[in-house]
Amino acid sequence: DIFYRTTDKKHVAKVQRILQNLFDKGDIYKDLYVGNYCTPCETFFTDKDLVEGKCPFCSREIEKVSEENYFFNMGKYSAELEEYINNNPDFIKPNYRKNEVLGIIKKGLRPLCISRKKEKMSWGIELPFDSNFVTYVWFDALTNYINGIGYLEEGSEFEELWKNSINFVGKDILLHHTIYWPTMLLAMGLTPPQHILIHGWWLSDGEKMSKSLGNAIDPLEIIEKYGASSFRFYLLREMSIGNDGNFTMPSFVERHNNELLNDFGNLVNRGTHFISKNFDSKIPNPTLKTEFCDDLEKLFNSKIETIEKYLYKFELNKLLDEIMLLVRSTNKYLENTAPWKLIKDNKELCGSVLYRTIEAIRIVSLYLEPVIPETIKKLDLTFETKPRSLEFGKFNPGESINKGENLFTKLEYIKEEKKVDESNLITIDDFNKIEIKTGEILESSFAEGSDKLLLLKISVGKNDIRQIVSGIAKYYKEPEVLIGKKVLVATNLKPAVIRGIESNGMLLSIKQGKKLKVVEIDNDLPLGKKLQ
Repeated sequence: DIFYRTTDKKHVAKVQRILQNLFDKGDIYKDLYVGNYCTPCETFFTDKDLVEGKCPFCSREIEKVSEENYFFNMGKYSAELEEYINNNPDFIKPNYRKNEVLGIIKKGLRPLCISRKKEKMSWGIELPFDSNFVTYVWFDALTNYINGIGYLEEGSEFEELWKNSINFVGKDILLHHTIYWPTMLLAMGLTPPQHILIHGWWLSDGEKMSKSLGNAIDPLEIIEKYGASSFRFYLLREMSIGNDGNFTMPSFVERHNNELLNDFGNLVNRGTHFISKNFDSKIPNPTLKTEFCDDLEKLFNSKIETIEKYLYKFELNKLLDEIMLLVRSTNKYLENTAPWKLIKDNKELCGSVLYRTIEAIRIVSLYLEPVIPETIKKLDLTFETKPRSLEFGKFNPGESINKGENLFTKLEYIKEEKKVDESNLITIDDFNKIEIKTGEILESSFAEGSDKLLLLKISVGKNDIRQIVSGIAKYYKEPEVLIGKKVLVATNLKPAVIRGIESNGMLLSIKQGKKLKVVEIDNDLPLGKKLQ
């Protein structure tokens, strides 16, 4: 594996080589763009694309721009992409997403802007044919998928790796990965990935996870507290490709206790412990049969093809349905054959039943190995050897079985009551001391000598224009987009000197995850009005 950054020197050189090749072919050209631009999505839109005048992807305000840029002629490859999708029915999963993509193609693919002027954006990769421009996001980030596995490198395994590639992408970046990326690849003379799987989002108790709502789930905390196996099993059990998954702690604990502990864990304990106790820790010889033995073997052998089908269709939740059916069927087999009774009257028949039980455990462990690898490694210590065949009857009688430790422990879910930190509370009198007024940003630019600070001039009422230094530059790469916005300003703070510049106030903003946005208010509100 490789953790590949877009700043990697090797990657930068490859991107420039790709761009030069496409420029030489005429697939990249310079043109004047006049229209709408969304800075967070780094995408241009026509007026028809906008939803209530805002970005159709993120619902943020758009910026009207008019500037020269370089464009990639996506439309040149639209027919080829449409043909590829139709000839490869499993290229985009789930199928309804494929139909969505075909609908976008039929409307016509417009040229894709791939550059910004270096004076406005300094952190991209310089265009090899025009040093005044940089490329960003599309030919910068998406090409990581191929550059990271040896594209344009002699002696690499790129071709072998790429022909088996699968892209897992979120539903919110469908357009970028099913249209932008494949047309770029076709222009480069490469085939698109073998599969593009569009997955949904994880919800928390039915709501989208958000730090501001306080309902985000930290996977590292879950793993530390409950173990990776239970968490991995739950995620694959609850999520179906294309749909949102819903994470709740009660259902997580229930899945663990019912399926991993009670069904699978107890099956392993019953089988291995009974052999250890009654057959000198040796796998018995299956010389006899009960009326239930053939049915169990037939069921296991019949599920090989079914489970493989779900694997290659990426329907992992259905795959686990089938595996857990095998577990429950083996538990039922033990109930029907009752080896604890047979051992008293017919030890040979009892041994035959236990042979089939331990075979069932072996096969289930093979299926579950990619799902809960840590647990299966622990289980493998029980066996002297472990045949890799999925067919029944591969264990050698007489091999050792060790009575291992329990694979799972019972989980208890106790809902934690959120405690209010009273030391952090303020009185209404404290709040009233803060003066927050409506304002309008008149000027916005980078503070001299800093790429992290913006120097703002904000009107907060008649004859009251404040100079404010704000550390929001990394969220607003183009400071001028803030000009004209109606905002909220804390106006009675003590003046502060930041980088040698006096700042008289504070601009209010909201941070969500890694994003920050200035709080905007209704344009109809007069300036200088105090927040009540």
